[in-house]
Amino acid sequence: MELKYIVPDKEKTFGAINFLGYNRERFQYDRVNNRRTDILEARVYNLGSSGQGGQIEVTIPGDVELKEIDFNEPVELVNPMITSSAQANGNFATVRWTVTADDIVSLKSRSANTGSNSAAKSLNPSGDDKK
Repeated sequence: MELKYIVPDKEKTFGAINFLGYNRERFQYDRVNNRRTDILEARVYNLGSSGQGGQIEVTIPGDVELKEIDFNEPVELVNPMITSSAQANGNFATVRWTVTADDIVSLKSRSANTGSNSAAKSLNPSGDDKK
């Protein structure tokens, strides 16, 4: 069995997560021509994690729209995964952990959307629109 990635328990691993900002874009690399292409591969965001005691970088696929989230706003990761890579240096190795996710969702906008839908249902619980 090959271990490809780790699926963390979001609450235990990350704790409360806050949005700190946009970090950078990562583009695909053409190994044949030995140069970077203009094809967006991923975006990297900085998040604050109470479970990790500081800032973490999270990579989101490039086809997900750019996030416009306020600084220090509570967020949630959708389907996070943790991968590792190592670089040998003599008798030692440096391990790099990478957190990837399908998306970053603002908890504030999620609760606002849920609240507006429940408010509309409470005004007209039968669901039929009578005028």
